[in-house]
Amino acid sequence: MKRMAAVVGVVLGMSLLGNAQTAIAPLVIAPPTMGPLVFYQYWPVQFVQFVGTELPYTMIELDVDAGGKTPLYNVVLTERGTGKRVAYTNSDALAAMSKARGEEAYKTQIAFEAADNQNVGAATSVRLSLANGKPLQWRFVQGSDVSEQGAGLTPIVTAVPLFAYREQAAVAGEGTALQVGDVVSTAEVWTEISKPPYFVAYRGAMSLSAHTTVLVPGREVWTIVSSPTVLRAGEGWEMEGERGNHRSLKIDKVDGTHCVITGSDRFQPAVHFTVEAARVGDDWAVERVRYAPVREGEKHFMAMQFSAPLTATNATSNVDLMIGRKVKMATATMTMSGMAADRTAVVQMLTPAYVKGKTLSEETVTTATTITTTAVPK
Repeated sequence: MKRMAAVVGVVLGMSLLGNAQTAIAPLVIAPPTMGPLVFYQYWPVQFVQFVGTELPYTMIELDVDAGGKTPLYNVVLTERGTGKRVAYTNSDALAAMSKARGEEAYKTQIAFEAADNQNVGAATSVRLSLANGKPLQWRFVQGSDVSEQGAGLTPIVTAVPLFAYREQAAVAGEGTALQVGDVVSTAEVWTEISKPPYFVAYRGAMSLSAHTTVLVPGREVWTIVSSPTVLRAGEGWEMEGERGNHRSLKIDKVDGTHCVITGSDRFQPAVHFTVEAARVGDDWAVERVRYAPVREGEKHFMAMQFSAPLTATNATSNVDLMIGRKVKMATATMTMSGMAADRTAVVQMLTPAYVKGKTLSEETVTTATTITTTAVPK
């Protein structure tokens, strides 16, 4: 596989918490925290097949990152009827991340055979054993050239806004099939995009530079372990998550009241996220949040940009979700209300059409040593 970069995934969000200095300790500055909760993940290569009714799954996904010292593989089966996602991975960190999100996940051995090239007819395969002991074999056959013609969003309708964006792609070809135990499901013809006899696509795809962004419901609790007493380069925050995660934030640059803060999480050491925010009195005003792989992060990233910094309660801003510097993936409005340390943010999606009107409400509550964010669909 070529163009391998880091796989990244991080749970962050978009609103801002005030200083709450007296609630934590005199002269101690609270970190900027973001919510509603946002899950972002990037894979250099991703394979998908939509599965027929022969098996109790609607989709199988294989994520591959062979760019580091140890290749990372992540296989996800979506259960039919419930929509439950079950992950199998060769990475302890990826398994822990999935479990922390409330998903079923297993660390296991995965046999992966990459195609020799990225030409039509190239075959990639994966083998593993499921938790119930049944063997799984999947063969993906490339059915078209990889190109930017396949770039864009895959409309996936769920209870909350989900955005699956690919920078390049190819469709699945004849021979793509999933076998679990003795049952085989062969990929069906993708009639909506096929133009026989010149072009026949099958229900699946290979994506290069695959970004997944989800505005997720749930609850996240961070305990602030250490905080700076002054905003200057090199200072930062250390935070412990209630499910075993750890977050480190570092101030990279201070220019007047404006700060550039970078961070990473224990569950996703390959992620690099950047928050650009201004200090306004005892509050933070976020301007931009950027998620990127550590490797080749300048080439592949997702950013959330605000039309106006959120500096006060009862404020509204437009939010653009950007892939790179040119592609606007989605837009939303965000309305803040409440006090600085305990506030509510409401995000309502405007585009694309398949998520229009979906709304989530986030509440952030601060105690002496913890920050709790709860996000629920409205």
